[in-house]
Amino acid sequence: MKDMSIVISILLNVMFCTALLWFFTQNAYLRPYLGSPAKEFVSGTLLLATLYANYFILYPKLYKNHVVWYWISVILFPLAISCVELTIGVSFIKECNALLIEKRGFFRYFSKLLLFVIGRNTAFNFIPFVIRNIQQLQEEANIRTHVVCQQTRMLDVCDKDNNCLLIPIDNIFYCLKDGNYTRLYLVEGNGTYVTRYCSLKFIDQLLGHEEFIRLSSSILVPLQYIKSCDGHKVVMKTIGWTNEPLLFNISTQRKDQIVEVIATYLQSEHGKTAEESPILKSVESQNKQVYYKPTKDKIAGVFKYIKKHSGCRSTEIVANVGYKLSTTERCLSELRKQGLIEYVGSKKTGGYRVVPSQSPETPQTPPPPRNE
Repeated sequence: MKDMSIVISILLNVMFCTALLWFFTQNAYLRPYLGSPAKEFVSGTLLLATLYANYFILYPKLYKNHVVWYWISVILFPLAISCVELTIGVSFIKECNALLIEKRGFFRYFSKLLLFVIGRNTAFNFIPFVIRNIQQLQEEANIRTHVVCQQTRMLDVCDKDNNCLLIPIDNIFYCLKDGNYTRLYLVEGNGTYVTRYCSLKFIDQLLGHEEFIRLSSSILVPLQYIKSCDGHKVVMKTIGWTNEPLLFNISTQRKDQIVEVIATYLQSEHGKTAEESPILKSVESQNKQVYYKPTKDKIAGVFKYIKKHSGCRSTEIVANVGYKLSTTERCLSELRKQGLIEYVGSKKTGGYRVVPSQSPETPQTPPPPRNE
């Protein structure tokens, strides 16, 4: 699934570059014609280079810590490209506009043309800033919402009459995807549900992976209400308004990872060892590693923060380290597998700390699985 998303992202970028280059070679309204498609292609390629340099290098590296240098770079790059553009096409422009240049003067004509080209290229270079800034604001808002949700243990939703209300997180029995909305069925709701205008993926990130697990693209359930798991289906506990236990299918794409998490939780809840837990034993016998391993630097960053702030929770790590919630969760999972950290205390008030007997400065990243 991740490989497919990478391929789609590459194809979209290629289509964007092709469309933009075609626009620069065909459109004569926003730029002077330079004399040949090859010169137009070179000019458009340089502009694309500044767009991607702004998006992938300048904004992530400079915007947070060196704002002045960021804006200087954003201004200087379009200026340099504009000068190159007019330089490679100056002979053709002089030939086509000889009478106009003779009437206005060479300096006056090209100064106005240079200002026009600089303004156009600068406007294009604002696109990465706007996109990046919107994404950053959205991520910061999501982090704040997650922190508030975890600290208050309350979630804002709407009932069927569109009235806003707060519900305890512990009262959620399971979550169901419903288009752009998410239905939340409550333990004390007598079979009724409330809704929230957001995706199930956002609800999953909001509630956290320590207490909830996503079984498929449309189902999210709390671990505390899972009764059993046979490796293909999850059986929920019977509550007041359910006559018989609910059954949910497990996604085949992440089946091994989901079953391992559920089996580990049931094992700790019932006090079973790995030999006594048939689900966990079957998963361990497959000897499969979880995909999408975080990088060594990110794992080390999370480990150093836990080492300095013993007892911290995942929400605190996300807010201070700056990684996404999903990335932080994977780093925590890797550190726990390596036996470097442990979760101490209850689910509501507990936190992570470094295992006393294991405190290396840099944790190791497991090698990727080999294709046999």
